[in-house]
Amino acid sequence: MTDKDQELFLDYIKQLLYDTNEAKLRRDELSDDAIDLADGIEYLGELIKDEKNVLSKMAQGDVDEKFSMSHNYLAAPVKSIQSNLKHLSWVAQRVAAGDFKQRVSSLGSFSDSFNEMINQLSHHRDELEHISNTDVLTGIANRRTFNQMIEKLWDDAIPCTIVFIDIDGLKYVNDNYGHSEGDHYIKEVCQTLKTSLKENEFIFRLGGDELLILSKVDQAQVCEERLLKQHIQFNEEMKKKVPYPCDFSFGCVDVVKNEGKTISEYLSLADKKMYHYKMKRYLNQSRLGYSNRIDKSGLDSRIFDAFSQTSINRYAYVCNMETNVSRWTVQAVNDFDLPYEYMYDAGKIWENRIHPDDCKDYEEDIEAVFSGKKECHDLTYRTRLKNGKYVKCRCEGYVLRGRTAQEPNLFAGILTIVD
Repeated sequence: MTDKDQELFLDYIKQLLYDTNEAKLRRDELSDDAIDLADGIEYLGELIKDEKNVLSKMAQGDVDEKFSMSHNYLAAPVKSIQSNLKHLSWVAQRVAAGDFKQRVSSLGSFSDSFNEMINQLSHHRDELEHISNTDVLTGIANRRTFNQMIEKLWDDAIPCTIVFIDIDGLKYVNDNYGHSEGDHYIKEVCQTLKTSLKENEFIFRLGGDELLILSKVDQAQVCEERLLKQHIQFNEEMKKKVPYPCDFSFGCVDVVKNEGKTISEYLSLADKKMYHYKMKRYLNQSRLGYSNRIDKSGLDSRIFDAFSQTSINRYAYVCNMETNVSRWTVQAVNDFDLPYEYMYDAGKIWENRIHPDDCKDYEEDIEAVFSGKKECHDLTYRTRLKNGKYVKCRCEGYVLRGRTAQEPNLFAGILTIVD
């Protein structure tokens, strides 16, 4: 091997370190004696390029435990790549020691370069693994981490408890105090919940106002008793810090594999218990007191009262999009067992009455209307009556923009039972 060969190899390795995707070995300038070593070095280069590609996808949540490499002959689990690098480092040391009948004193620097690559990639992997498993805003674990952890417990048939948590009134805070204040509210809730965690208990943010706690040590009843005390304490402490009401609702379920349910069904059950708890809190408040506190601006109208007199199977509703307070007809309150005629965050309360198989379509349609992608909400879905029976309903709704800066935007419509 010539000095020129060594120079070309070292230049290629430097490119791999600092400009990985553009790295290219100038094979046409190598001597014939260096071709075998060139094959090994380029093999290393392709490994590094694929490794960094996989790491980038992991950071974006696109890569799970199984994946495809870009080069067929490199089709190997990502965890084995570093061992391949270490093997090539060992090969370089052997070459430097003369095992390949080549006396190249400076070739030992290959080994140092290989080791530097290994250390860089290992650090990069750990960093990206942390990022892909962590919620950026709060610093707690995210949905991906929860899925990995619950699936491991499920596979090992280890019982645990899931707590589904909803941050109350987050949309109101975002709309009236700004998203930065909403982010502050989320962080306060997360920090409060973290302080109560025991060893082998973990908290996750699913996104938006939804959180999860996974406990390996306490059953649902114990978790519920603890959170009942904690949410009251949190409510009182936040009154001293912010001008808006702060609270969270929760639902706890014991997860046991041999009960015949799936993980998804347990999550759905915890979600339903959370909404039941939220509803119970509403109902336990004095109707008069609640009515006096809630902001009914933009909702009192003789026109709405007229719509309230429509036929028995038609129900009117209107929502002030600035305050997130809705008004429903008295007949709707009675027939669908709604907590009040005037309700804050009624969208979530109403969604709890929609058949689970229809919820996704409902959410997507409402989001399309509120984001301006659709002019009106027009959807047929199944809704649960007070007696527990589901009936098919057609819901039509429109966004009515305020005519002046003082007049709020409203979302109004009619719900009709069609069977």
